[in-house]
Formats: sequence, structure tokens, C-alpha cells
Amino acid sequence: MAALTVSTGNPVVSFSGDIDMATADALTSALDPWLGSGGPVILDYSEVSFMDSTGLRILIQAAKRLGDRGCIIVHGVHGAVSTVLRMTGVEAAMENVHVIECDVIAPA
Repeated sequence: MAALTVSTGNPVVSFSGDIDMATADALTSALDPWLGSGGPVILDYSEVSFMDSTGLRILIQAAKRLGDRGCIIVHGVHGAVSTVLRMTGVEAAMENVHVIECDVIAPA
């Protein structure tokens, strides 16, 4: 017999615009309580248009902080942000980071 459970407990942290030095402190602060609680932590990047090495650093530090207590799911990655994540190999380097590309939910 199959069972179905729907959970509403996992947070979704949505970012928009640029992830760079100007937004680093705010993003780190937004992630802090969720990382302390353990994962999974879902990041919605569908409205992120740019990410530099600062954004990569934030993602890597978040994954390290979670360690074996959970994973980070980066959803909605598209365009230049997708290219940065693919080229740097962050998903392959961090076993608790999972990147899901999705052009469908990106704003027109």
C-alpha cells in the first residue's frame, strides 16, 4: 500500500537581482537561521540575474556549515548564473549541494 505525505516545514529562501559583494551580508544573514536548523535548505534562484565569486563563496560556506546535517537545493538556476555554477563545478565539489536548472520560472 502506498502512502503520501505532504510537508510544509522546509523553508524556501528566494533571492532576486544580483548576488555579489553588495548583497553578501544580507544573504548570509537570511540563510543563517536555516543553516543552524539543518537541511534541506531550498534556495530559489529563479529571479537571480547575476552571481559572482562572492555568491559562490556564500553557497560553499553554507554547504560546509550544514555538513552532514542536510543539503542545499538551488532551484531555478538559469542564464549566466547557470553558466557560473556549471563552470566552477560547485555541485560536483560539494556533495550536499544540488543545482536544478529551470528556465520555465525565470521572469520574461
